[in-house]
Amino acid sequence: MTDTYLPPPGQPVALVSLTVPKARQLAEPLSIGTHPWARLIEVTRTEAPDEINTVVFDVDVELSQERVNDIHPVERLAVSFSASDANWPQVLALRADFPFVPHLFLREEEFPRSLCLYEDGYAEQKMRWTAVSVIERVREWLRDTAAGTLHAGDQPLEPVFLGPRAVLILPHDVFSADTAACVPLNIAHHDNGECGKVFIATRPTSASDAQQARFIAVAILCPPIVHGVIRAVPKNLLELHRFSLQAGLDLFEELRQRMRKWQGKTSATNCHLVIVLGFPKVRCVGGSVETIDVWGFVSNDPVTRIGEALGLWQMQGNVPGALLGGKPDEDLACTVGLRPLNSTFALSRAMAAAANGVEPDCRKITAVGLGALGSQLTATLIRAGYGRWTFLDGDLLLPHNVARHELYHAAVGWPKAHTMRMAANSILAEPCVDGSAIVDVLDPGSQSEIVATSFAQAEAIADFSASLAVSRHLARDVKSTARRLSAFLNPRGSDLVVLAEDAGRKTTLDCLEMQYYREVLTNPDLAGHLKAPVGRVRYARSCRDVSSTVPEDQVAMHAAIGARAVRMAIAQDAAGIDIWTSAPDLSTKRMHIQPAAVGSFQIGEFELITDASFAATVRMLRGEKLPRETGGVLLGCWDLTRNLVYVVHTIASPPDSRERKCLYIRGASGLREAVEDAEARTGRMLQYLGEWHSHPDGYGTAPSKDDYNVWAWIAEKTQEDGYPPVMLIVGERDLTWFVGSVAKSTSGVKDTNGGV
Repeated sequence: MTDTYLPPPGQPVALVSLTVPKARQLAEPLSIGTHPWARLIEVTRTEAPDEINTVVFDVDVELSQERVNDIHPVERLAVSFSASDANWPQVLALRADFPFVPHLFLREEEFPRSLCLYEDGYAEQKMRWTAVSVIERVREWLRDTAAGTLHAGDQPLEPVFLGPRAVLILPHDVFSADTAACVPLNIAHHDNGECGKVFIATRPTSASDAQQARFIAVAILCPPIVHGVIRAVPKNLLELHRFSLQAGLDLFEELRQRMRKWQGKTSATNCHLVIVLGFPKVRCVGGSVETIDVWGFVSNDPVTRIGEALGLWQMQGNVPGALLGGKPDEDLACTVGLRPLNSTFALSRAMAAAANGVEPDCRKITAVGLGALGSQLTATLIRAGYGRWTFLDGDLLLPHNVARHELYHAAVGWPKAHTMRMAANSILAEPCVDGSAIVDVLDPGSQSEIVATSFAQAEAIADFSASLAVSRHLARDVKSTARRLSAFLNPRGSDLVVLAEDAGRKTTLDCLEMQYYREVLTNPDLAGHLKAPVGRVRYARSCRDVSSTVPEDQVAMHAAIGARAVRMAIAQDAAGIDIWTSAPDLSTKRMHIQPAAVGSFQIGEFELITDASFAATVRMLRGEKLPRETGGVLLGCWDLTRNLVYVVHTIASPPDSRERKCLYIRGASGLREAVEDAEARTGRMLQYLGEWHSHPDGYGTAPSKDDYNVWAWIAEKTQEDGYPPVMLIVGERDLTWFVGSVAKSTSGVKDTNGGV
């Protein structure tokens, strides 16, 4: 049987009349028989509006014995090249009965069918693409299409429709509504010229808005369909119905059932109808749904006329009169024009999480402090669909803040908490910030109940305030089962610190802070970590109105790292201390410190807090000097408002100390410099607390007469600065602590667990 061929575009011309270089590049080799598997038939030319040169040739196809699709051994192709050379040349299969197969471009006319040969954009490939290469690409396409292997297993499924550039952005929950209900929509239109048109559909925010809505939507989910079987984009209601039948949906009947309830509701019948169709796609018959294409079709006519086309009613003036036994009128339905829109959904929390490759997380988090780091960090987490937030901050946004803040100049003068709440809730299509308060959490005043409720209901409390007082308050004074986290930058903004309590709050934020100071003191890589910055910016007249000079790119980088760190810390039960140091080129290095177990002891009116790492250190130093005694200086931190003393580290026995079996007299060589260095490296957070010494094996930890004298000396030295004295005796089995005034120096607390 002889194949019938469709005419190519344009008028036949002589080969020498071709003016497009790439058309000549293909036609000339074909004309002299250079290619063994292809033969030139003719060339054509179209002059307006953009000159088109078309090369028509027959090509031999390598076919297997079993063919999935009806591809013939010889196929006739027309390849059209435009003078502008802005896009891939159009490749048309001229056989009149060429099958509908995957990887075809949809056109205004179904025939001739247009082959989709390339996945990449033409602009990326045209520098090294030759027209002659299209012959082999066509042969490969036809061979693989015949065998049914053209669409690779790892390749995305083909879209249901191609062509319309206009985009309709729908509310993210349009398919979750009552399927029998109509969804009022307000649709804003943006014409972006060459970039295309965008229609943004939003739900009315009030009853009056709903009454004034000009559009009404129905959302219908079709049965699953095999991808790549759609022939053309429907342009009217009848064409959409016929296409829907191919997808297993009787659109007329579905619309009749829904619209029957709208009769008499002018808020619905006077609107234009938006038909939103969801097409679940499978790779093959019986396969699982891999994706869902969503398309919108906006009617040119109001619902009243569509109801007439569906046989629901007949208009009497402006009033629809119900028809008994009415049926759809196909002649009328084909006059109901539809504008096809490539639909997508507004970004929901779940969609944002999926785009970030994470699971959505709705745990409640109270964030304290919305400064440069806190504002950017929380916004990053919200963009990943993470958290239900409450924002607490007592500051206003000032002009200098904008240099490193998530907010913008238009928000200057407004409270950070409320403005960040509005800005954060505009990131996604659904709100992620439930509440905000302009409040100083250290002195909440009239906001006390709001603050207490936000802490009590939170699953995590995140401190981004960079305030030691706030951090200590959250750790010690707030009544809540929520675990605490803290993220802050060092004074120069070069390093990020994230402290995270364990889920059971056995190691609280203040204890993590102390172990962080010990790491800063002992880790050579952190030398200068807490050094004050050189540059300071004064933004007002007060002596306190200064801001560190920190580049925004550093803050943004650390905010991104901090967002990931906070999310990962909350996801696991263990406590953690993490420090990211950065170089001038913004390369970073992470240090992870596993916190040591914490022990606390009530000694009179004071609570002494230390940890297993410190206890292990003094035990090791004692063991190295046995059978002699040894000792050293205690370093730590006082919190006199809460009667807390944190013992963090020690400076070991100076070289001029006297160490004997039953005698220890601490020397002083280099000790003052060592204490001053410890204070400087930790930003004066660690200080001299007192002394410790060891007892030999078999002597226990009861203080000797000499120990009382030492105690009196310690008390004299520490009370010069207004601090109570602290002393530790390390024995074979026990550690015994002494804290308080001279009058109470005979009472100590024995730690039989080595500091934990």
